[in-house]
Amino acid sequence: MDGPWSEGPKELLQHAVDHIAHDDDFDRRIAMISVDNAVELMIKTYLGLPRRKGKGGKPSRKQLEEASNSFPILLDLLEEFAGEKLTGVSLDEIEWYHRIRNQLYHSGNGITVEIARVQTYLSLAKTLFQNLFNVELSLISESQIQKKLGIFLGKWGIFEHELIGRAKSLNLPDHRPGALIFYKAEQPIKELWQETKNFRNIAVHKLEALEAKDFDQPIANIDKLREIATNYV
Repeated sequence: MDGPWSEGPKELLQHAVDHIAHDDDFDRRIAMISVDNAVELMIKTYLGLPRRKGKGGKPSRKQLEEASNSFPILLDLLEEFAGEKLTGVSLDEIEWYHRIRNQLYHSGNGITVEIARVQTYLSLAKTLFQNLFNVELSLISESQIQKKLGIFLGKWGIFEHELIGRAKSLNLPDHRPGALIFYKAEQPIKELWQETKNFRNIAVHKLEALEAKDFDQPIANIDKLREIATNYV
């Protein structure tokens, strides 16, 4: 579903990457604001697409207008009308990073933002972009840790989507991503799942504690878990 409607958010995300490369207080603030603007624009764009471009229902024009000045309401609409597109993306995390952006925007030069926060928000935004528009997004001159973070979050999102689908097909009482692992896996696999899930939370909330090489094993873990999960019938 890629098309001219996705160009605006894509340009804003590339703009953020360009500023991240300079890595000073001003550029990190601009990058954070640019990522947040991209997130808001991609949500509004997706929800406003003609029905033939999207599946299922869509909000009314009145609903979109009411959400135009309220980011939380916009997220509520996204969850209501595109909940199936949110695998691997936490709206609570998106809203948390949006609040950081608001602090930057209204405080000007008064506060700074850590590069890890900008990088994480960028990766969450990339995942959301790819989910909504069903197209892989490549940005020029991303750092190594940014690339690894993007690969990890992308694989994790796909894996969660597969787990939900498998749980539904097996008629499990719980359709959450971890349900299939909980009901079908042996203890070592459950532990590997939990370890990888815990790493995902660290990557999103404490990226500054990680290096690019730290992602290699968790990425391999996802591949292993996906292979094992395909055998559950």
